[in-house]
Amino acid sequence: MKTLSTLFLGLILTAPLTAGAQSFSQLPGAMDYDAAAAPVSGPVPVAGATENQPAPKSVDFLVRPAAEHEPGAQLFNITGSADKAAPGASSSKIPYFDLAKAEAAAQGVDLSLVLAIIQKESSFDPKARSKVGARGLMQLMPATARWLGLKNTKQITVPAVNIKYGVKYLKYLWDEFADMPSGDLSAADIKKRTSQMAIAAYNAGGGNVRKYDGVPPFKETLNYVDKVTEYFNAFEKLLAEIPVP
Repeated sequence: MKTLSTLFLGLILTAPLTAGAQSFSQLPGAMDYDAAAAPVSGPVPVAGATENQPAPKSVDFLVRPAAEHEPGAQLFNITGSADKAAPGASSSKIPYFDLAKAEAAAQGVDLSLVLAIIQKESSFDPKARSKVGARGLMQLMPATARWLGLKNTKQITVPAVNIKYGVKYLKYLWDEFADMPSGDLSAADIKKRTSQMAIAAYNAGGGNVRKYDGVPPFKETLNYVDKVTEYFNAFEKLLAEIPVP
């Protein structure tokens, strides 16, 4: 009997701990790797990709912390206060504006949404990086960019490359969760439940959005959605008032 009790106690002590609200791959410091997660539903919208190709875990379940900047980095801020452009802001002063405009048009994604994501992700700092491995203007994970078709992930911090694949990922998430085309959005459109889900997925991963059937109740993600919505409205106002070159 003593032997059995000892064995039972040992089994309890060595049993795996129950996971909390976030999986290991969601936690800050989780490694970026290519292990397969739950398969993506439907064909992956990437030229040359295999149908139903599994997404890396960093695509589906990683909640990314805010980017970090080097001392002295030149940052751009669209808002002086909520829902209005900062004094003196103009489209010509937005860093990488022409690249964002061209890529948004090419992929059919609203320009204000693309700019809002860049603002939240990096404040337009191409050297921004996070502890989990996200890089560049749109804070792409190397595994995500590779999954989307980027063969040389060393190019991930090149602004044109980062924006191209960041917009591709945003478009993919929008098509999965939102219930309207991504090309021409209004302030009312961006506040719709499914639109907020697509925005949340860029921060928390599509797996978490599917798990909660809505914006995941993570403080980081709730704040992320609020700020992207605020920035979207500010860019919409700016681009409507100032002629776009």
